[in-house]
Amino acid sequence: MRKFSRITGMVLILIMLLGLTAGPVFGETWEFGTSGQGKNPFTPRGYLVDTEKGTHWLHSVYNNSGPEVKYSGVENGVDYLDAKKSDGSNYTFYAMTDRNPYSSKTDWIAYGKIYLFAYKNGDAIPNFEQYVSRTTVNGNELGVDPSGKGTCKAFEIKGFELEPGCKYEFGFLRGMQAQNGITLVLAEDEDGNTTGYIQQTDEGLTSAEKKRYNEQKDKEYEFISSWHKKKDGKGYTVNRVPMRFSVQTYADLSRWEKKADAAQSFLNSVTDKDLKAGKYKRSNIKQLRLLLADLNEKAEKNVKTKLQPEADKMIDSMIKDLEAMIEIAKSDKPQKANISKLEAKLKEAKTLYAKAKANVGIDIGQYGRIEVENLGEEIEIAREMDQYTPQNEINDEIEALDDAMTEVKASKVQEEQKVFYDKITGIYVIAPVDSLPDDAKLFVRQMGKETSDYKSIKRSLSEKETEAVYYRIQFYQGDSKIQPTKNVEVQMPINDDISQKSSTVYAVGSKGSLSKVNSVKSNGTQIFKRKKLSAFVMAGSTATEAEKAEARGERMAALMAQKNDKDADNKNNRLEKDQKKKEEYKDPINKLLKRNANTATFSNDVRKETNPIYLVFVAAVLAAAAVALGIRGLRDSRRKMGSKKQT
Repeated sequence: MRKFSRITGMVLILIMLLGLTAGPVFGETWEFGTSGQGKNPFTPRGYLVDTEKGTHWLHSVYNNSGPEVKYSGVENGVDYLDAKKSDGSNYTFYAMTDRNPYSSKTDWIAYGKIYLFAYKNGDAIPNFEQYVSRTTVNGNELGVDPSGKGTCKAFEIKGFELEPGCKYEFGFLRGMQAQNGITLVLAEDEDGNTTGYIQQTDEGLTSAEKKRYNEQKDKEYEFISSWHKKKDGKGYTVNRVPMRFSVQTYADLSRWEKKADAAQSFLNSVTDKDLKAGKYKRSNIKQLRLLLADLNEKAEKNVKTKLQPEADKMIDSMIKDLEAMIEIAKSDKPQKANISKLEAKLKEAKTLYAKAKANVGIDIGQYGRIEVENLGEEIEIAREMDQYTPQNEINDEIEALDDAMTEVKASKVQEEQKVFYDKITGIYVIAPVDSLPDDAKLFVRQMGKETSDYKSIKRSLSEKETEAVYYRIQFYQGDSKIQPTKNVEVQMPINDDISQKSSTVYAVGSKGSLSKVNSVKSNGTQIFKRKKLSAFVMAGSTATEAEKAEARGERMAALMAQKNDKDADNKNNRLEKDQKKKEEYKDPINKLLKRNANTATFSNDVRKETNPIYLVFVAAVLAAAAVALGIRGLRDSRRKMGSKKQT
């Protein structure tokens, strides 16, 4: 009996200890990382709109089109809509969830009215619930079923009228439940350890969980992008991000369209007879046509996507400019353009150009050659303009000068550069020092005219492009082909047979297709920047003998200046500096001597790209073998001669 009492006492003590150490008791919750028994998380999928081209998701930063909603950070979905369909009717919207919302005690519509909301230009839309009509819509009916199992359901929102030039945002509140009882409110104990979603059942929730549910049910739902267990194993750290679905309506352009139509009607009424008779000045009419075209493009590409208040301000300014130009166009006197801004911008551009041109190079603090040449071209265009140039062309050139100056300033070298040089073709590649590994090697091949690759690009050239040179420019690290991680500059000598006036560089695509590469010309060289190097073609019309002689003279003069002026900031000196950085230097003076003598071609039968060092190694082995055989043959012949003398 005493023994029994002792055991009973120990059991009671254990029960008391457990009671003292145990945490608060909570109802049944769905825990992160688990599934089974249908207790899966209940997640809003987003909002859909039924357009004339099918049903589409609204704009979102979520990838909500697969079996799981993923926070990708990549924007997708419909960004803009007209305020009405083409027939004047309203759009139908759908608020989609990944499973049936709760409906055992309340009807679908009333439930949806409670937990859906919308904003217009940042303000909550009052009485939004009046547009929620039914929730019997299945994802399969809409042609959008992210689950792939037919479990996605949607609240239908009809009769909702959009206004032009407004931004609409849609969302869900946290109080929504699924039929399996899971809510969008997270369960959390008194220590702040989140365990999962609350499972709403008649008897399952504790008072603490009910309180938490009621506190959070009217807050906006946030998507759980990730979670992980805490280090102590108690609860989870949950990362949540705002979840909104939005669409913007195109602005109303009717005021502008009315004014633009009136201007176009006037232009259509002007005949060639009127112009010859001097009724209107041809330059004024041309200026009006150009301005109208520019403003129409601005309205379609820019103004249309603004909110209505901003769009109206832009339309007011455009109408003012157009009306002023119409008055000028109706006059028989030439209208002088305002060139004061152009003159000021041109002066600024010339100052920068002079400074940058004197400091072009690849060392830190120097400017990029391409950008400086581009600025020089824009300066020449601006110089030719005067007060009788159409005002819109002057405005465009002011903008072009501004852009070119920005590019020059941005081209200032901020990091060390590597210089790679191919002696046979004369091609330079200049790359940021950290864009390629230290053991990277440049490999350039010139494709022969008899190869199928060359023949394929010939079909893509114009009739005027009678000459073409095909290069493959690649970097290797050992046997592996690699690409730079940053933009590199390629300097490609213009072939003697190609007229420098017409020379153009193309990137080669599939089946010999050609796409033009933006480039500039400088001292007989075509210069361009690329991140990915592959196949390029330089093409143009055939150079005349005079052009060839002029090009040779320019190259020789530049070469002699480079040779004699050792202190000049030229390419040879830059290469010598890079030699100190363990770069392999090859004297560019050999380029002129050997470039025209290069007749090597490559057959398309050899498709595998090989590191040229192996070709050199094989050649060396063959040469050594030939020498050995020659020595052996010489010895044999001497022995035979000696035996003949003895006999």
